[in-house]
Amino acid sequence: MNIHPLFDTPRQLLDCGLTLDNHPSLAAYINEAHSEAYEDWRVTAAFLMDYAASMGTYTRFRGEVQRFLLFLWNISKRSLRECTEDDINRYMRFLKKPPKAWVGEKPLHAFESSDGERVAIAGWRPFFATKKVIMRQTTLDAATRSLKTFFRTLVSRGYISRSPMAHARRAEQKASRESFDEEHDHDLAPRLTDEQWHYLKEGVETAADQDEKYERHLFVVITMKTLYLRVSELAPQKNELTDEIYNPTMAAFGQKIVDGKKYWHLKVFGKGSKTRYVPLPAAYLPYLKRFRRWRALPQLPERGEKSPMIPRRNGSGQVGKRTLERLVRESFLIAAERMENDGKKDAAAEMEQIANHSHYLRHTGASMDIDAGRPIRHVSEDLGHTSVAFTEAIYISASKTERYTTGLKRAI
Repeated sequence: MNIHPLFDTPRQLLDCGLTLDNHPSLAAYINEAHSEAYEDWRVTAAFLMDYAASMGTYTRFRGEVQRFLLFLWNISKRSLRECTEDDINRYMRFLKKPPKAWVGEKPLHAFESSDGERVAIAGWRPFFATKKVIMRQTTLDAATRSLKTFFRTLVSRGYISRSPMAHARRAEQKASRESFDEEHDHDLAPRLTDEQWHYLKEGVETAADQDEKYERHLFVVITMKTLYLRVSELAPQKNELTDEIYNPTMAAFGQKIVDGKKYWHLKVFGKGSKTRYVPLPAAYLPYLKRFRRWRALPQLPERGEKSPMIPRRNGSGQVGKRTLERLVRESFLIAAERMENDGKKDAAAEMEQIANHSHYLRHTGASMDIDAGRPIRHVSEDLGHTSVAFTEAIYISASKTERYTTGLKRAI
């Protein structure tokens, strides 16, 4: 069978009421796939709708379950109700080496509008790779977590009696040796070195001392690194179903009494609209006060305060994601210039190369705190991870300085 995308955007699913009336080619595809394919599609679409408010989360789950359903119907020739652990084991092997017919050269949207109907975009494929598909361990882990969540939901809704993931072989969920040879440490969280962070922090702080236009740069860099934030968590966020937009304000800062003592924290809307509260280090408060002083606001945030978290240059409204990314990039380039002036040309060039990668700040903050001895569980909760094991997998090995130093000194 030809490969056909199975799920449109959350808005299209909502508008169509989980039917295929507006997707004639998909309806025909599902009709040929399996006798129970339509029921599989409906229960999976309902599962995806649980995550439709956040486009990022929806897209991740859609990619994983869509690939699995296509495999199940086309390769295993089974439905979800017939799926066993053997199908899961076979699917994991399939992920490591998907057929060429399933791999596209670039990511494409699944559907487009034509004559009032939604039609599949030619060239769409479940996988994409410019050269060769290398299934890394983190990718397999993500697929495993998504399928566990998916099947757990199907069990809770009575569509299946038990999850086939429960007895699937863990060995099949491990990356191949070929992937291991090419992977090395690329799946570990990328972070700044201590020297890079020193130049970044000192550079943007000096720039702000000399020119107030850099006050926003300083606050964004310090906040993202110290509180482990993504750019999207400081920017306006849109609910894809209701079109409501959440604009971060200074009211996100609040206080909580723990054991009779007041602590400041930041309320964050993370991936999937999940809320978490990140405690503020005492060392962070001076930067918060400095930023508010520059904005002519009271020293610390007040309950219900409507002031935007990061204002536009003219002081009105909250900046968007692109502006935040630009502020981070310009901050990295300030650090690169200082390195260049200090004769560190190679270091400056590297800093310029990573200037577009704002996630380095989040990873650096978490990695440095773990290195400093902060409990991994606390870091994991502040990152918004669902499991400590996931945090350990991408951060614990991020800094190997001590192990490599002692390894260098070993005698023969």
